[in-house]
Amino acid sequence: MTAAGCEELDAPLHVAVLVASEVVCAGLDASLTSLPTVGAVTVLPLEGDGLSARIGAADVLIVAAEQWSLLETCTDITGLPSTMVLGDNLYERWNGDLSSLPVDGFLSLQDLSVQALDDALRRVTMGEMPIPSSLAKRLLAGGRGGGTASGQRGIPLTSRENQAFALLADGMSNKQIARRLGISVHGAKRLVGSILLKLGASNRTSAVITGMKSGLL
Repeated sequence: MTAAGCEELDAPLHVAVLVASEVVCAGLDASLTSLPTVGAVTVLPLEGDGLSARIGAADVLIVAAEQWSLLETCTDITGLPSTMVLGDNLYERWNGDLSSLPVDGFLSLQDLSVQALDDALRRVTMGEMPIPSSLAKRLLAGGRGGGTASGQRGIPLTSRENQAFALLADGMSNKQIARRLGISVHGAKRLVGSILLKLGASNRTSAVITGMKSGLL
């Protein structure tokens, strides 16, 4: 278990599941219910009104890669809970563009286990980005492709992400970043998540190291 996995949560989590496969959905429901970190599990319907509200009531959303695009229909994407995408071969599926939709972490379906779920839930609630090592390596390889000398070209961050990254590198928490940038804590969490994803980093420390090597800091 990682260091993050050893942290105690303030309260049991409400986890929403948006997965079409009945087999995968049932397995997730049973595994999540067995975790002391989870207080409630809601299996969401794929069709019908009120999806945004039902998702927004949860602390964490686990969505299958095939259903990820359904989040585009949500009226307020910034108000979504921490979102983890479940699937394999994600880099190839979206040609490396994994930040166009809300995401705070990834789960490998092939390597999924109760322990992996517990660890990922703890980490995502702490502002880290759970990500399979194979996907992290693929993102890094893709981001550094072409042999560009400039880290800014190899790993393009938006101006807002650059601001947040500088504050992150100074050791600020999501709450402190939000206060400094004049945005919500959830907005800050989204920025940090996007930064970690683009850098192929699973936590803040590795993001800073990658940023320094790439010339972003």
